[in-house]
Amino acid sequence: MTRAAILVAATLTASALVTGCSLGGTERVGGERAATPRELTMLDPFSNGQEATIFAGEVARLSGGALRIRVVDAGTAGVDYEATTIRYMQQGRADLAFAGSRAWDEFGAKRLPALSAPLLIDSYRLQERVLQSELVGPMLEELRPLGLVGIGILPGAMRRPLGVEHRLATPSDFSGLTIGTQQSRVADATLRALGARPRRFPATIPSVDRIDGIEHSASATDAARLDLEGSHLMTNVDLWPRPLVVFANGRSYGRLTGDEREILSAAATNAVPKKVAVDRSFEAEASGNICRKDRAIFDSSTPADLRALRRAVEPVYRQLRRDLATAAAIESIQRLKDELAEPPAELPRCEPAAEAPSSVETVIDGIWRMDTDRRAAGSENFAENWGSWIYVFDRGRFAITQ
Repeated sequence: MTRAAILVAATLTASALVTGCSLGGTERVGGERAATPRELTMLDPFSNGQEATIFAGEVARLSGGALRIRVVDAGTAGVDYEATTIRYMQQGRADLAFAGSRAWDEFGAKRLPALSAPLLIDSYRLQERVLQSELVGPMLEELRPLGLVGIGILPGAMRRPLGVEHRLATPSDFSGLTIGTQQSRVADATLRALGARPRRFPATIPSVDRIDGIEHSASATDAARLDLEGSHLMTNVDLWPRPLVVFANGRSYGRLTGDEREILSAAATNAVPKKVAVDRSFEAEASGNICRKDRAIFDSSTPADLRALRRAVEPVYRQLRRDLATAAAIESIQRLKDELAEPPAELPRCEPAAEAPSSVETVIDGIWRMDTDRRAAGSENFAENWGSWIYVFDRGRFAITQ
């Protein structure tokens, strides 16, 4: 067997294990497997196909394969890409879609913006608790007047400040700076309250040129290589998570059977703890990658710094609380936070890596090549699942290009 063949066999084996494993949670509710699976299209505003993977997998599992989700690129551009996706759904361009909870205040939602209140949901455990609470139902009902039907709310990664040249630990650190963000009125208001100028970016942030910092997740920072030499990644300033609202076009939802609606709802519920676990795992991996690249400085705010940041964003809370529904949602989240007493999520410390053995060869040392076509990517068509690959193994170190 050639080296390429060995890698293909290993890849197929891993895929079979992932596909065949039981995901747990609520069991199948859709009866016998249908002869021809029903496929629902789902718009992805982020164009990466990954955010809905767990939800789509749960739908397939609960239905025994009778109901499937095909994730497609929403084809949106510009800084209002999530709002555009919502409008596309109002026009009936797909059966399902997802968009950040941060985008819905532009459509009159009052409770959903509470999920983005600054420094409120600051741990993964709290986010999971909130999205499994009775708060979710009223939030999803806010979609009904728009001709849309809320299915569930999935958790998202924590977003923290990254300073291009300076730490962003206190309000004075933000003063006068231009900070990148993505579609969110709450984020814009928060950055202004901290004395910064918000600058919105589209779904893909190509670089941090002409800005002084950005609020982003560690995973996205690593993937986009935004951790420039001398940049400062704040490890314990949890500004907000980015929950995702899964929703349906009203007409498409009306054509679903009762079993199919139940499957979608159960899949969203099951996906909450699973996606929290995945987000935390990806965050830890990305943090390790950023640490090993040794370009960014891992910084943290002191307890006094965090208190100063909370005082500085009080004007944002005053604005949010002007609406009674928003105020009630914020208070409910605060009660859950007080009950949990969970410390804020924090990135792992960046410790110097131990040197790998430099003189011990292994049986797989060398350069390996593999080519796969688009069909290997599966139904989600993830770009990273197909193409031309080069693997290099060298005495305890490895590198991959694709």
